[in-house]
Parts: sequence; C-alpha cells; structure tokens
Amino acid sequence: MIIDVHNHLSPPSSAYRMDADTYLETMDACGVDKLIILGKDYGPAGDQINGNLADEDTAAFVKAHPDRFIGFTAVHPGRPVQANLERIDRAVHEFGLRGVKLNPASGFYPNDERLYPVYEKISGLGIPVVVHMGIKPPSEESRLKYCHPIYIDDIAVDFPDLRIVIAHAAYPWVEDLIMAALYAPNVSVDISTLNQIEEALGYPVVLPSLEKLVRSLGAGRVLFGSDGIFNLEPLISAVRGADFLTGSDRELILYRNALKLLSM
Repeated sequence: MIIDVHNHLSPPSSAYRMDADTYLETMDACGVDKLIILGKDYGPAGDQINGNLADEDTAAFVKAHPDRFIGFTAVHPGRPVQANLERIDRAVHEFGLRGVKLNPASGFYPNDERLYPVYEKISGLGIPVVVHMGIKPPSEESRLKYCHPIYIDDIAVDFPDLRIVIAHAAYPWVEDLIMAALYAPNVSVDISTLNQIEEALGYPVVLPSLEKLVRSLGAGRVLFGSDGIFNLEPLISAVRGADFLTGSDRELILYRNALKLLSM
C-alpha cells in the first residue's frame, strides 16, 4: 500500500490542470492507493493571479473518486481570522475535507500570531496541518525567508496536540528541521519534491535527506509525499531502494504513518 500525503490540484484556469483520470492512471501505474489533494491559499496575491483553489473545487475533485482522493483546505493569515475559522469549519463539516495546508512562502512566518486561533481550531478538530517549508515555490511574490523551519518550534511547543507535517523536509535546512522537531513528537516530515531538487542541484538530495530524517527522528515520523504525480515513481523507487531502511521502515513511510495521521 502507498499513500501520497502531498499532492496538488491546479486551479481551473491553469494550463497545468489535469483531470482525475490522469491522476488515477499514474497512481495505478505506480501502485499508489490514495493521495491527498492539498488546498491552495496564497492570500490576496493569489486572488490577483487566480492562483488559489476553492474548497468547492477540491471537494468536487475528491468526490469523483472518494476511495482514492483525500482533500485538504487552506488558509492565509492575510485574511480575517474569523473568515479562516469559518472556512475550516465549512471545509470539514460540509465538504468532508480532512486537513489544512499553509504556504508561508506567500508572505508570512508560520508562527504568526494571526494563525494561533487557526492552530487552536485545527487541534480541536483533530486534523493535521501541512506547512510548506524549505525551497520556495516557483511563483510570483514567493519569498524564501518565511520558509525556515526554526519557526515551527513555537507552534510545536504552544500546540503540543497539533499534528504538524513539514513539507519537503524543509530542504536545504534538513538539520535545522531535525533540531526543531527532535523533542516535538507532534511534528512529522514529508519527502515531497526532493527528487526535483536533486535534479536541479546535480548532487544527491533524496537519500541523504531521508537517511538523516530516519536516523534522527525515526521512520515513524517520515511520510511519503510527491508534490505531483510526475514525482511518484522516482520517490517510491528511492524509498524502496534505500539500503538503510528495513521493511518495517518502508511500510511506515509509504502508508502506515499516513493512516495514523489521518486517523484511518
């Protein structure tokens, strides 16, 4: 079994938008059973370029194949606190979405106090939050300074029951992430898009990062994620071929940790 905890759906106006059948074809070819479609809210800047994703759109996509897709909502601290809280409520109770995505690269630090009511809400609902960290998205107005994992420390300490997933292993700050997460058992890490970073940089990234995470945090806190169906095969192959992982480690990374995260 394989569960991808980090995938995306482009907005309807995007040239990169794909239909559900395209996802399913690649998932089936790679042996992926389920994947999470993460929400997109880049705030007012995202509104201007039609880069945000409405929860109605995510929910409709998931509803097409609810046995294979799981949807998350997204919020941004540039919006009124009450609006964010209401969006989460509606996403969970009306649309059946199962978590929240935050994109700090769009202009905020994850320990922004405007997000504290949001974290309290998420924690109370018992759903996870996925936080983009590390390499910034290749989009307008993205800023790398917001993506350092040290800011996760405040959230992990102030919300010890909040289930936090740090995306992209916070690369290149993997060791900084490990220090922030070492004594925070509520923090997990996904390995999404590390293969693309490796291709761009021209030196090994996936396996060295994965080994550091597993040896320091344990396989029980590392999750498989792709960041796009085009990344599925290389990242699955990396996990399966890593000689420092046991069979039990691979099961945890590929699906057991995701089942626990989603209370499935």
